[in-house]
Amino acid sequence: AAAPAGLEESLSAVAAALAEHGPFDGLLGFSQGAALAAMVCALRARGDPRFPVAFAVLVAGFASRAPAHGHFYREPIALPTLHIVGDTDAVIAAPLSRELAQCFVEPVVLTHPGGHFIPAAAAQKKAYLEFLERFCPAQGQ
Repeated sequence: AAAPAGLEESLSAVAAALAEHGPFDGLLGFSQGAALAAMVCALRARGDPRFPVAFAVLVAGFASRAPAHGHFYREPIALPTLHIVGDTDAVIAAPLSRELAQCFVEPVVLTHPGGHFIPAAAAQKKAYLEFLERFCPAQGQ
């Protein structure tokens, strides 16, 4: 949308959830939620204290095309992220998710042959665990 509405309210809701129910190590966003989580990552990387997270997992994410949101993507976002991309996603096309990943410094991109869902096959679960272990190494497991 040329004049999107509701971003500040959404950011405030995320900040309130983090403050009231946290602490949380990271964020998980799916589809439009991944787009919002990417904006949160950009703010966190710039030092915004409302969003004390160390990483994000973004599934079927995309960068907002709204001109008012362009500032979120102007500088590479230095926060670790795992981007999950469905090769046959008919809702958020794979190139849009890959484009979002390119906005981050050293993103981890996991592709799967399916569509608009969070894949849960053994191979994907292994990739999730490998990414998450960077933030909480397994102890004796």
